[in-house]
Amino acid sequence: MRSIWVVLKKEYLTRIKNKTFIIMTFLAPVLIALFYGGAIYFATVGAEDHSAKTVYFNAPYWDLESDELAFDDYTFIPALPDSKSMLDEIESKKMSGWLQINDKDIHVLDSAELIGGSSFSVTELQKLNNHLKTRAHEYLLMEAGISDSTLRLTEVRGGVKALEIDNEGDIANSNTTLKSAVGFAMAMIIYMFIFIYGSMVMRSAMEEKTNRIVEVIVSSVKPFDLMLGKILGVALVGLTQFFAWIVLSIALLGGLSYAFSSDANSIPQEANNLPVHEIISGFQSLPFVDIIVVFVLFFLGGYLLYSSIFAAIGSAVNQETDVQQFMLPVSLPLVFGFIIAQSVVFQSPNGHLAKVFSMIPLTSPIVMAVRAPFDVPLTEIIGSFVVLLLTFVFMVWLSAKIYRVGVLMYGKKPSWKDLWRWIRQS
Repeated sequence: MRSIWVVLKKEYLTRIKNKTFIIMTFLAPVLIALFYGGAIYFATVGAEDHSAKTVYFNAPYWDLESDELAFDDYTFIPALPDSKSMLDEIESKKMSGWLQINDKDIHVLDSAELIGGSSFSVTELQKLNNHLKTRAHEYLLMEAGISDSTLRLTEVRGGVKALEIDNEGDIANSNTTLKSAVGFAMAMIIYMFIFIYGSMVMRSAMEEKTNRIVEVIVSSVKPFDLMLGKILGVALVGLTQFFAWIVLSIALLGGLSYAFSSDANSIPQEANNLPVHEIISGFQSLPFVDIIVVFVLFFLGGYLLYSSIFAAIGSAVNQETDVQQFMLPVSLPLVFGFIIAQSVVFQSPNGHLAKVFSMIPLTSPIVMAVRAPFDVPLTEIIGSFVVLLLTFVFMVWLSAKIYRVGVLMYGKKPSWKDLWRWIRQS
C-alpha cells in the first residue's frame, strides 16, 4: 500500500506543477463561460440571415400573383421572358433566385424548383416549402368556395408548451433542450478526460519502459502497485482540475447570468427564440448537484476502467507506432457511446435502449452522463456504477497480468496473441 501511495504522490505532484496544467485549469472556465454567453446570445438574437431576398417567380398553372407570395424577408417579382437574363442576374447576385412551379395540379408540388446563385440553407428551404404548401392549401380552399375571412377565423396559432413537476412538487418549464445540451457537454468532457488522462498513464508507462527506468523501479515496487499508483495519481490530477473548473465556472457563470439578466429587456426577442430570462432560469433550475455527482462517479469509473487498459497497452508496446493496433478496439466503445447518446438518449432518455447501454460498463460513462439531467432513478445510477466498478476491478486484475510481463519486454512488437499468453501465465 505504501508503494502505491509513493507512486501516486509522484504522479500527482509532477503533473499539477506542470505549466500547461496550471494554464488550462484557469483558461478552461473562461472558455466555458464564453460558450455559455455565446449560447445565450445566439439563442436570443439568432443566427439566421435576415437580409432582404428578391426572387423571380412564375407558376403558369397557378393563378397566384408574385406579390401575394411575399413573406418574412422574401419578395417575389414576375419572372422575365428571357431565362438567360434571369440566370445572369442570379449569378451576379443581383437577384437571390428563381422559383418556378410547373405543376398543373398543386395538390402535389413535385415540379417546383428554386434556382439560386448559392446554396440555400436547410432552414431557408424548409421555410419556403412550408410557406408554399400553406399558400397552396389556402388557394385550394378558396377554389372550393371558402372565403378569406373564414380562413382567418380557422387559423390555429401557438403550440404545446412542455412543463414538468420538479423535485419540490412544483410545475416548471421542462427545459428539454437545455438538459440535452448540458448532458451532452458532460458526456463530451468525460470522453475527453478519459482519453487525455488515460493517455497520460499510457505515455508514463511507455516512457519509463523506453528509458529503462522501470527496471530500477520494479526492483523495489511491485508492477501491480506501480500500475495502480499511476492510475490513481492521474485520476487525482483530473479531479483536482475538475473541481477547480467547477469553482471558477460558478463564479464566471454567476457574473454572466447577472449581466444578461440586467440587460434582458434591451435584447430583441424573435418569434422563434426564448427570452434571456427564461434561458437563465432554465439553467438555474437544472439539477446541477445530481449532474455533478453523476459526472464525478462516472468520470472516475470510466477513467479507472479505461486507464487500466491504457496502462496495459503502454507497458506492452515499445514505441508510439505500435499503439494504433490496440487503440482502435479501446476507443470504439466510447465512440459507440456517443452514437447511442445522439440517436437514442436524445430521443428517449429513459427508454429501453438508453437503460441497456447505461448498464454496459464500456458505454455507461457516456450514456449515463447524457441521461443525468433527465431525473434518472437512483437505483439505475447505483446499479450502473456498481457494474462499472466491478468491471474496473476485473480489468485491473487482467491488465496487471499484461503489465507485469510487458513492462520488462523489449525489442519485439507485441501481438494480440502475446497479450493473451501473458494473461494466461500464472
